[in-house]
Amino acid sequence: MKSIAHLISTIFQPLLMPIYGVMLLFVYTYFGVTYLQQFWLIITPVILFSFAIPAILIFMLYKIGVISDLSLKVRRERIYPYIITLLSYSVMIFFYYRMNMPPWFLMIMVSSVAIMLVAILITLKWKISAHMFGIGGLIGGAMSVSYFVEHSNPYFMFMGLFIIAGLVGTSRLILKRHTLAQVIAGFLLGFLLSFIFVWIGVQP
Repeated sequence: MKSIAHLISTIFQPLLMPIYGVMLLFVYTYFGVTYLQQFWLIITPVILFSFAIPAILIFMLYKIGVISDLSLKVRRERIYPYIITLLSYSVMIFFYYRMNMPPWFLMIMVSSVAIMLVAILITLKWKISAHMFGIGGLIGGAMSVSYFVEHSNPYFMFMGLFIIAGLVGTSRLILKRHTLAQVIAGFLLGFLLSFIFVWIGVQP
């Protein structure tokens, strides 16, 4: 059971959520037609700045002893990786801004920065689940884009995402990385901020 929980936690780790989100846009929105020829131009920045660069820098922190564990079990050690991710996300937003991406797309990325900022503040006093605000942000953004941009209801996608969220949350509990309250709080933080920010992005 713990092996499966570790696998789920790895596949759906927070640094991968923006990549999954952008890929979903090409499947469920007009991105699949309008930006298909620019697929790699759009996907490359999110791979670099939301995953590759933060992952490398966090690994370096581990190697020099700033953090004691790559899974960030110790609450106070989470601040440094969060700050690294925050800065990397900010550069990513600048890249997409220069690419003239739609405002609601930019707000998806901005919501990630907002989530990180709130998570940093919370982490000063309490341990909140990064895995859950990652998947929560993915679901909130997907739902907001579907309702306010596409005006559609891809319920099979939502069903799949909520099942994944349940699996991730259960995995974090099985591995005893978080309490139930920390799991729920993480999901709500990600979901609400992502949903609201995308909604703001589609306003005239």
